[in-house]
Amino acid sequence: MNHENKTLTKLLVKDLAKKVICDGHLYLSLGGRRFYVMKPGVLVDPAFLKKHAATNQSFDFDCSVSSIHREQFRLLFRELRYLQFEKDLREKCLLILRYFHRTFSGDAHFLSFAIACHEEFCLIPIEQQIHLHETDMYLYRKALYAAAFAVVTAIANDFFHYPMLRDFYNITFALDAGLSEANYSYFVAEACNAENKSPGQGLYYLETERASELERDVYLHHPTRSYELLKSLKVLSYPELAEAVLYQHELSDGSGFPRGIRKGQVSSWEAVIIFADSLVEILSEYDFETHVVEYLLNFKNQKQNELPVNRVFQKLCLALDYVKNIKETGS
Repeated sequence: MNHENKTLTKLLVKDLAKKVICDGHLYLSLGGRRFYVMKPGVLVDPAFLKKHAATNQSFDFDCSVSSIHREQFRLLFRELRYLQFEKDLREKCLLILRYFHRTFSGDAHFLSFAIACHEEFCLIPIEQQIHLHETDMYLYRKALYAAAFAVVTAIANDFFHYPMLRDFYNITFALDAGLSEANYSYFVAEACNAENKSPGQGLYYLETERASELERDVYLHHPTRSYELLKSLKVLSYPELAEAVLYQHELSDGSGFPRGIRKGQVSSWEAVIIFADSLVEILSEYDFETHVVEYLLNFKNQKQNELPVNRVFQKLCLALDYVKNIKETGS
């Protein structure tokens, strides 16, 4: 179907009930008018589609997602779930990494992998997902992609057991859930972005923009609130891993928030989550699809200085065979 020279009208996000992940850019034909509904990775209510559009009037762009790759990833994850011996786990995880590499370097979109991870691993109640999404569409999109990156990064760093990979996913997905409050605003979002680009700049940004005390409170306490929410949901196989949520803005010199830690206290499994979160934090939503591999190859972030994240990154690149002599060059 040719979409050139078509007039598109945006259907507001707040007017949609949202329950499942949309696989691609979706158009609906309503009485001769065409509506641009959503970008990939957002939630759309199937009942809405059934009511307002016949099957032949809705479609996905082929470049957005590959159902073949998505189902293959889900099959690999399901097979991993039932393995017990380390040798078998390692072999299956290596197969997943190889398939991920081929998908990334081919025509399939990363969203195929992200959706497969969400369908297989996500245990966050749909009500919480909707709350996160309605607060800010970018927050949900970031959660979807960062959590998927946490899975492949964890596998590359020798975390093979299905329950732990599932925990990596849910921890990363809920990392910014504490931002989903009435006082979350553009300024809070920009402060988080500033903090991830250059540590210490988040609070400075809020002060410069004369943000309210309520906005400062959301910014400073969202790691603790995310942690408390994740603990209350009781979805983790290893509840102690939830502490990684508290470390998302901690720095190696003992500064950072919410509590400040000493150099060396961030472990490799916590570094996996911090790294996966940073991969998408400083990318615009438009650049992510086309430039994510290039960003992987040139990953630099002050936030990761002297943390185990550098080793995490090295192992990921080695596993995906993207960088030559990575041990000598680092990130």
